[in-house]
Amino acid sequence: MASLPTRPPPPPPISISVSPAFPGTPKREVSPISTRKSEDDVDEWDAYDDPQDALLNEAATPSRTDSPARFPDFSSANTSTPETRMVVALDYGTTFSGIAYLSVASRQKDQDLDALADDIRVLQGWPTHESEKVPSEISYSPSPKGCRQWGYDIDDNSRVLKWTKLELEETRSRSAELKTLAETLWGMRLLDLSEDAVIRNDIPRHLAKEPEDIVKDYLDNIAEQTLEEICTQVGRRVADNIPIDMVITHPAKWSDKALNSTYRAVRAAFKADLFPKIRNFSFVSEPEACAHYTLREALREDRVNFRKNDCFIVVDAGGGTVDLASYKVVNLDLDQKQFKLEQIGYPIGDKCGATCIDRAFEQFIEQKLGPEDWEKLIETDSQDQATGGHSIIKPKLRMLHGRFEGIKHQFDGKDQKLGFPIQLPRGIGTTDDEERGIMNGAIKITVDDLKTMFKHSVDKTLVLIGQAATHIQIIQRLKIRKIFLSGGFGRSPYLYERVKAWGMTIGIQVDRGDDCWSAVTRGAIIKSLGVHTSLPPMIRSCPRHYGIKVRTQYAPYNSHRPSDVDVDVEGVKWATDQIRWFINKGDALFPGKPVVSTYDCHWSMRAAHFPAQNGPGRAPAQNPGSMSQRFDKRGGANIMPPPPPAEVFREVVFVASSADEPPTRFAAVNKGRDTVVTLKCNLTKIPDTNRSEFTTKEVGRFYKFWVKVEIHVTEKCEVKITSGGKVLASAEVPLGESDNSAR
Repeated sequence: MASLPTRPPPPPPISISVSPAFPGTPKREVSPISTRKSEDDVDEWDAYDDPQDALLNEAATPSRTDSPARFPDFSSANTSTPETRMVVALDYGTTFSGIAYLSVASRQKDQDLDALADDIRVLQGWPTHESEKVPSEISYSPSPKGCRQWGYDIDDNSRVLKWTKLELEETRSRSAELKTLAETLWGMRLLDLSEDAVIRNDIPRHLAKEPEDIVKDYLDNIAEQTLEEICTQVGRRVADNIPIDMVITHPAKWSDKALNSTYRAVRAAFKADLFPKIRNFSFVSEPEACAHYTLREALREDRVNFRKNDCFIVVDAGGGTVDLASYKVVNLDLDQKQFKLEQIGYPIGDKCGATCIDRAFEQFIEQKLGPEDWEKLIETDSQDQATGGHSIIKPKLRMLHGRFEGIKHQFDGKDQKLGFPIQLPRGIGTTDDEERGIMNGAIKITVDDLKTMFKHSVDKTLVLIGQAATHIQIIQRLKIRKIFLSGGFGRSPYLYERVKAWGMTIGIQVDRGDDCWSAVTRGAIIKSLGVHTSLPPMIRSCPRHYGIKVRTQYAPYNSHRPSDVDVDVEGVKWATDQIRWFINKGDALFPGKPVVSTYDCHWSMRAAHFPAQNGPGRAPAQNPGSMSQRFDKRGGANIMPPPPPAEVFREVVFVASSADEPPTRFAAVNKGRDTVVTLKCNLTKIPDTNRSEFTTKEVGRFYKFWVKVEIHVTEKCEVKITSGGKVLASAEVPLGESDNSAR
């Protein structure tokens, strides 16, 4: 097996020097850390290794002058020019997403990297809008106006998918799945699948998509916009030849499943077709990225007065989650503006962002309007009733949310005698009702109403801050100097006033920067440079699919073949030639701990076929695996174990496939290319606690033997069959090679 390329160990934490002038702009376990590079990492691109690269002088001058980025000069063929790469940071958020990027020479000194961080650019040119972020929304509805149907550019009469990020982490209960199914079946009654609907391109495609698919479709647009921006800055030829490293941010509390889905969606969107030299991918938590940028800027602008061992809390309040990270200043030189940080504990967070306010607003409107007008507002009589389990906002409710946004963003908790009226869509709230606050087709929202809508998000944020403060002050016995408030929700005047009031009670100052909305993407770039921190480790993609041959209950509608049918001792029909894949090609591989998938299953056997001496409740006669005494013709004694009867063995067939679309039937496996390993398990070795005896009139007496299949993927792949903690059989195969070693 060829050795895998490894990444040099990260350098120890370094001090930084801040320049004074800043422009001001199945069960799955995954480790969130990686130290691997892809094969492309072996050969880094040097702008002048190839004589043809001397033609790369078409790099464009930045199109905007608000933040002059220092892109490398490609006009000279000087071979001593340091190698150059592009670092791109993606902050895919629940409500808004952002991109930052920076061109950097990999052999620059640490102090140069810190100065270079001043040139981080945030993508602001989105379709129809100039902003540091773009709405995390997409629509599959046709657009008569020719809108691009994502971000800011979505047609008014479209069904819009939003908050999809939160669906990446959802593990739905059986009741939630049944609710989604019932909702979908009800909506299917209203679907228009006529030829006219096909011609109008008005088929709800979201019904056939998983959350990961929708995120990928949305990020396709982000990737295209990012490429357009980079090409504008450095030219297309440079963009096609400069190596690109990508850092992805994620919430503090983000499950392994959500991390993997995010990685797969990003890799699929930022593909080599768009970025031929894209190579390294890494993850950084949102509060950690935010902390690196926030403190750097606060120190630069003299907004802090830290001493050694002082602590601070960074609160990244976003649309979907609020995440916190705590740090201690372990070294500080104010004259040289150098500092070194140490993280305290682990980042914490919860799903209490601004989307909770939006949900509370919808509940408020539903209560005020009553059932009849509410159903008109959410358009329950349309084919959009079939959501497929996704968060969809329909045109009328979307219009109402748009009118609420301004009120939400300016609310500071102070008394407004006249309240905040919102005009309702035409045909809704046509009857005046002063008690419900509906007059002249508008609904009035009072300050108390808004405080109720904000209550869950604000109170939960204060609880998180209190937990972090308690850990620092009582457990660590350290002093908290400051709380930094950041993120989109962090711009809320009401949240800021509430957090500031909380901090005043215990003598902690609260700070909020002017560019807190883009702090995460900017901080992710700084983290990727290793400025006053270790480098984020790299993520690898799983090179193959890993699974086992299984049997599933026979169902003709699942394309099961009659030739594959087997009937067990209980008379149940099974399709026997199926494959169940547990770890997929392209999944994220992190170092530190393996990706693990487990599968519980059992074998059944008639009691007559199992050795009587091993049956539960039987007297322990001679064990097939014990030593027995035999005599040869000369009368001598030989000690040897008799072989167990063949009936007590069962097999597990392990398959590793490199196909992009893995087969669903074992007969379709390419035996010449893919790896197939057969593991034999002796049922007599299964502990009594994992064997059960059953008796039925139809079958008589039979046994069930319970085992667990475990697949571990690290630098290699290992499959184990265990029962009650005892290993019955195991095999190891390299990640990307077809040979194997079974034991």
